[in-house]
This record gives sequence, structure tokens and C-alpha cells, in this order.
Amino acid sequence: MGFDTAAAAKYDQWYLNRKGQYADTQEKELFLRLVQPQKGQSLLDIGCGTGHNLEFFTELGMDATGIDSSEPMLQIAERKLGSRVKLHRGQAGNLRFDDNSFDIVTLINVLEFLSEPAKVIKEAARVSRGKIYIGVLNKVSIMGVTRRVEGRFRKSIYNQANFYTIWEIEGMVKRVLGRVSLAWESVLLLPLGWHRYCQRIDRRLSCQKTPFGAFLGIYITKPD
Repeated sequence: MGFDTAAAAKYDQWYLNRKGQYADTQEKELFLRLVQPQKGQSLLDIGCGTGHNLEFFTELGMDATGIDSSEPMLQIAERKLGSRVKLHRGQAGNLRFDDNSFDIVTLINVLEFLSEPAKVIKEAARVSRGKIYIGVLNKVSIMGVTRRVEGRFRKSIYNQANFYTIWEIEGMVKRVLGRVSLAWESVLLLPLGWHRYCQRIDRRLSCQKTPFGAFLGIYITKPD
């Protein structure tokens, strides 16, 4: 999926409102719980966009690299992050990195917009030394259903997205990578509009392993 200059500039605005900030916090906490990254580890963020997640990874003390196909997105990322990360323009399905180049490879809100997600997962595994993290929008969540319905009546980025269930992701990973270890959780079970009143309940529900949260985090480790 391509982003022109206007769309790229609008992208980060989501993280400035209360709903976006709450969702972002939950998603980052999920990444930390599942992956438990260490300072100094190398990380490749595929589909890095404007560098929002790259900024988080650098704050963790990681050696972060980002790749995206959108030049307008990368220009924003470069202005935001400067020399703190290495940025590349390229296609997710054809990565110009050697095998086993990175400790961790992330695909966060990327598979939803790809025509060949299985190919990209295979490439992510190739350049990873063993750890892959996938974050996707959940087809069977309240928010997922709402976004698809709203997309029928107004223009939205989600009109072009293919949401997934955890079972679809598990099946795809097994077909592409074979024998791997896979752990997952989900967050954001309640509508984002409720978060001001139900944060405690939403967080408690997210601590229970359920396939119905709006955001699914999947942590894959390749065998040695």
C-alpha cells in the first residue's frame, strides 16, 4: 500500500489523541511482555512508516533499522529520528539484507496491507537470527468489526486492510516456517471510546489470554 505526502503527514496524528495514545501504550506493553527485548539488540522494523515504533525501539536502547516502500513516510521518519536509526526504502517481500542479520524482526500493522503476506513472513524469518514479532488488527474484535462497517460509509485506510484472526496467522506461519515456537496475546478488548471509563477493566481483560482483543501480538522464535 502506498502513502502520498498528505496521507503520510496525517498518519502520526492518530497517536496524538487520547484514543490513539491509550491504544499505543497497550500495544507497546504487549510487545515488551512477549518479546522481552534487551538493550543493544539489533532490530529491523519492516513497514516502519513514519518511524513511530522505531522511536520506541531506540528509547529501549536497541540498534534499530527501518524499511518502508513509501518515500513520504521515510522522509518524516528521517526528520523525526535523524541518525538514531538506519532507514532504507524497499519492498517487504524482497529484503536487501543478508540471512540472520537482526536479532529481532518486527511486522507491526503491515501484513494487513500486503498482497503476499506469507512471502513477507518468510523474508522476515530469513533475515532474523531467531525472533519475529507480528502485530495485526484482529478480525473478530469489536473494533475490527466496527472499522469494517464504518468503512462502507466513509473513506478510511481500513477499507484497504485485510484483518486477521489468530488462527489465520498461526496457520500462515506454520505453512511458511514449519516448526517454530509461537506465543500470542491480544489487547484492547473494549471499544476505544470507553477507555476513559473502563481502563482498569480493559487492562484486566487483556491479562487473560483471549483471541478477541483489537490488536494481536504474535511472538515467533525459530529453532536453533
